Amino acid sequence: MSRRTLLSLSLLAVTGCAHAPMVVKHSYDFRTTALFKLPCDQVRKPDAPVDPLEIELVQCNSTRLVRMVENFLRIQEADPERGVVGDTMAEVRAKGFTIYVDPEERVRRANTKPLYGNEALAAVGMSVSPPPLQTPGDVRAYTDFMGSHYAEEYYERDLRSITDRFCVNSRDSHDMGDDRTFAIVWRNGHVYKRVIKGGPIDNPKQEKGFLICPSTFIVDTVSGGLSTAARGMAGVK
Repeated sequence: MSRRTLLSLSLLAVTGCAHAPMVVKHSYDFRTTALFKLPCDQVRKPDAPVDPLEIELVQCNSTRLVRMVENFLRIQEADPERGVVGDTMAEVRAKGFTIYVDPEERVRRANTKPLYGNEALAAVGMSVSPPPLQTPGDVRAYTDFMGSHYAEEYYERDLRSITDRFCVNSRDSHDMGDDRTFAIVWRNGHVYKRVIKGGPIDNPKQEKGFLICPSTFIVDTVSGGLSTAARGMAGVK
């Protein structure tokens, strides 16, 4: 075996690249509260070929996210200066938001979370450090204040990830979709704050290693020679 042929095979083994289509992987990360489910016949079809089984598994779980956002923004926050006391629990439920599956509120809905006290305030970015508590009265006042806060979080994630050009030294990926957390805080039974965290995702990314792949270090399988870059390496003693 000649030195050139040996180098050709070595480069092919190291780079893991050849004149063949690169692998493309489609993956999905879908989590929902199922509060605003979209009927199966109204689900947008994929914009690229995917495994039919994947479509069957996820098509009926899609969320009416626009409607969910609109209803959430209709929730009234307290505004004492304007005389607005904020929505009650029942008024929020009427807008479609509940962390329970059953009317008796015994079974909690998936991808929801109840929060209390300082954790409730932290859900909307208003965490409070306790002041110096020097007397029993101070402790009681702080405890009563924190106890007046209750929050609920609703998590919706519909993320599609496309990864292609699998190689030892190069990979392209593209994450698309939505990742949102809806948080509502009540104070003394009325909505104090409501916040949407996260939003749409459109994140193309390319990762490269030391070598450039796939074209510059490839064996020319037709002629039995090397690419230009590889021939340059072969000339190095």
